[in-house]
Amino acid sequence: MTAFTYFKDEWTPVIDNYLAKHLASEIDDQKISQIMSYSVMAGGKRLRPLLFLATLNALGKKIEESEIRLACGIELIHTYSLIHDDLPAMDNDDYRRGKLTSHKKWGEAEAILAGDALLPLGVQWIAEGSNSSELVIMITKAIGANGMVGGQYLDIDSTNNASVADDEKFINKMEWLKTGCLIQASVEMAAVYAKASDIEQVKLVDFAKTFGRSYQIYDDLVDVVETSEEAGKATHKDEEEGKNNTLTLLGIEKSRKELKDLISQAKADLHGINNEVLLGFLDLYHKVL
Repeated sequence: MTAFTYFKDEWTPVIDNYLAKHLASEIDDQKISQIMSYSVMAGGKRLRPLLFLATLNALGKKIEESEIRLACGIELIHTYSLIHDDLPAMDNDDYRRGKLTSHKKWGEAEAILAGDALLPLGVQWIAEGSNSSELVIMITKAIGANGMVGGQYLDIDSTNNASVADDEKFINKMEWLKTGCLIQASVEMAAVYAKASDIEQVKLVDFAKTFGRSYQIYDDLVDVVETSEEAGKATHKDEEEGKNNTLTLLGIEKSRKELKDLISQAKADLHGINNEVLLGFLDLYHKVL
């Protein structure tokens, strides 16, 4: 068993249990709590909270309830973004993580409100877990108009837009904003929270930037190399719907090469850091290479 597998197997159940317990106990209305919990507890890799905790681990920071609350706040924000992404007005997906999407299960208004509720609750948990305005500013910048939401807008605006189909600079920016910003924030917040040295922060942020960019390429590849059953969501949609991304720009083999190059860069970024667990996140990509 690798260090990453051991870490993931140890902390994923802790994250899941915390989410289930506190979504049930901290939301007054049982029905909205149920709708929120439906998407949060549908599964998923818990990539972002695990990245946060793994960064703390790499820096020797003890993980206790406050750190778990903070990490789970990141997951709530990520899940809000998925619920809204799946809506008919956006990506119009029927399945997520192998289950009906929130709007297909509960209705569009209910799904919108569940996402609306998860976003501020996630920020609240981060504030309470960290007791740091700096971390709240970091997360809100990462997910706002200059971050994740901005990237989602560019994604929608560029769909069926031939003028950007060959614009590598635009596609890199769009994919970085919609995916990379929250991944970078998950690592950078942990580095700040754990009071990493300047050199450690630079190395960790460089890794996070590289990993964040590579993760969207991986997700683009999943759309064409995996079945819907394997991915837990509809696949082979991007090209059909006129999406512009790295895969439609470069094709499968060049996208794989780009991903391999980014993996090598991410490994180099972590040189000198206690990186055994963090490097294990790169093993997620093997199934598309």
